Amino acid sequence: MNLLLDTHALFWALTSPDRLGPGCRSQIEDSSVAVWVSPISAYEMAHKHRIGKMPEALAVLPRLADHIATMGALELPLTTNHCLLAGQLDWSHRDPFDRFLAAQALSEGCHLVSLDPAFASLGGLMTLW
Repeated sequence: MNLLLDTHALFWALTSPDRLGPGCRSQIEDSSVAVWVSPISAYEMAHKHRIGKMPEALAVLPRLADHIATMGALELPLTTNHCLLAGQLDWSHRDPFDRFLAAQALSEGCHLVSLDPAFASLGGLMTLW
């Protein structure tokens, strides 16, 4: 199984793993499962911190790449194909961060680890919580 962590799932995996759903937490901790992180999540955390919507992100932002490596996750590069799909998804959800993450998960056959109910309306996207 391949997992792509949504931004809040990444943040909680790094700071408060007990906030993760039991199903996804056990999968994230399973060394046989590939756990991926998108650079979109780094941008979203930095952006939300800058505008005051996520002040708690300061706890991980300065060393985010190190934290991701320590948890054993891999960075999933954002490609032109991911961006094209994100822009073309037939999905009324307008959040650009979510559109990029969904496109990456769909393109790479990953389960998106997310609590966000908005993803349920996107056909074909596999989610886990």
